[in-house]
Amino acid sequence: MKIMYLLFSFTVGGTERLVANICNQMESQNEEVHLYIINDLIDDNLLDTLNENIHVKLLRRKVGSKDKISPLFEVAKYIKKNKIEVVHCNSFNAPELLILSKIVNPNCKVVSTIHGMGQFENIGKNKILLKNWVCDKFIGISNAVAGDIVAAGIDEKKVVRVYNGIETKKYDCAKLKKYDENVIVIGCVARIMPELKGQDILLKAIKIVKKKHPKVMALFAGGIAENQQRDYEHLIKYVRDNSLEENVKFLGNVDNIPEFLNKIDICVVPSRSEGFGLALVEAMAMGVPCVASNIAGPREIVMNEGIGELFENGNSQSLSMKIEEVISKYDEIKKATWNQKLKVKQNYSIEHMCTCLLEIYTEK
Repeated sequence: MKIMYLLFSFTVGGTERLVANICNQMESQNEEVHLYIINDLIDDNLLDTLNENIHVKLLRRKVGSKDKISPLFEVAKYIKKNKIEVVHCNSFNAPELLILSKIVNPNCKVVSTIHGMGQFENIGKNKILLKNWVCDKFIGISNAVAGDIVAAGIDEKKVVRVYNGIETKKYDCAKLKKYDENVIVIGCVARIMPELKGQDILLKAIKIVKKKHPKVMALFAGGIAENQQRDYEHLIKYVRDNSLEENVKFLGNVDNIPEFLNKIDICVVPSRSEGFGLALVEAMAMGVPCVASNIAGPREIVMNEGIGELFENGNSQSLSMKIEEVISKYDEIKKATWNQKLKVKQNYSIEHMCTCLLEIYTEK
């Protein structure tokens, strides 16, 4: 099958890493895989992770460009020339790039994955009608997201839930880190965008936890998201103003997430909104105790797996209490999480995810 994955950008973020993994898995199953990137926001290191047989098309439109027309023609032409059978969109607005293609290539199936909650708010009825017309299937990355899609007005018959998957082999390297209650290492994996990912919530919680555990360390793995430099500077200022320089490190992009997870004692997912929670699954697959916001995606994972702690969304005091709770019974929680890691990998494997995707692609 000839499958094209369509994205606006290809930087080191959860969605982009996931798409790279899907491309590699599909290619390993002898599917013909194409990756089409619209804008010039591209991470070469992430491109280098793609199998050499994957066809990569970089349109390199300038980020912020007002050119909305030429990409429609270029994408439609590429689909026609390469006889693409399925286009899978992983950027929310990507289906709008297929308006012309829908006319020129009517037999090409269009699938759109929705990666977050509330994405259809304030886009208007006309855009929802347009998406319903362009897309043959919508994938919600959790039951909560699938329900949110239907509630927004998307045709319920077109909506299906498929959990995101991880490359299980990468997580076979899990090691039992020696726990030192005097130097507790907390990790957070997410692009720096506090309004969504909640890094500021964790910083405030660390300030509280430090009172009892002066040597607590928080490691933030993730590059600065587009247009987030000012928010990043606010985080740095908070660290400086509250004398947390010895307790907090911002590591930037981290290519080897499993290696990073082997170095921490507790993984925190402080997001204010999260449709799924891939970082949470990755940590669980490594046997790392987790604390996450009590919101749709993470809550669904915690309830499914029976491990992990939830704190009140946006409440740093609640987060600090949950961290203290994990610390107080660390050996017990670590054992339960460690024993569950194989099951987590099986439930959220990239292989299982791609099997589900192929069923959707081939469905009549």
